[in-house]
Amino acid sequence: MYQLTIVTPFTSEFYSFIVYGSAVLMEIFLYCWFGNEVEFKSFNIPFAAFEFDWTISSIGLQKKIIFLIAKSQRPIRMTALSLFHLSLETFVKILRTAYSYFALLNNVNSLN
Repeated sequence: MYQLTIVTPFTSEFYSFIVYGSAVLMEIFLYCWFGNEVEFKSFNIPFAAFEFDWTISSIGLQKKIIFLIAKSQRPIRMTALSLFHLSLETFVKILRTAYSYFALLNNVNSLN
C-alpha cells in the first residue's frame, strides 16, 4: 500500500503493486474466512448430535453420543502457528494494524 503512494500512477509498476496487494489480501481473507466457517460449523455439532434419535438406540451407542456431545461443547478453532485464531475478527485486526503502519510510513515520508 505504501509503495503505491511512491510510484508513478498508472504505470506497469503501479499495476503490479495493485495486483500483488490484492492477491495477498485475498489469501489472508480466505484463510480467515474458512477458519471462521470451521468454528461456526463446529459450534453446531452438539446440537446435531442431540437431535439424533438416540433414545431408541443401544446403550453403547447412547454412551458414544453422550461422549461426542460432551467433547464437542468447545468449538474447533483453526490457528496460525498456534499464535492467533483464524477468524473474520482476526482479519479485521490485521487490516487495522496494516493501515496504522501505512499511516505511519506515509506520515514519515511526508515529513521528508
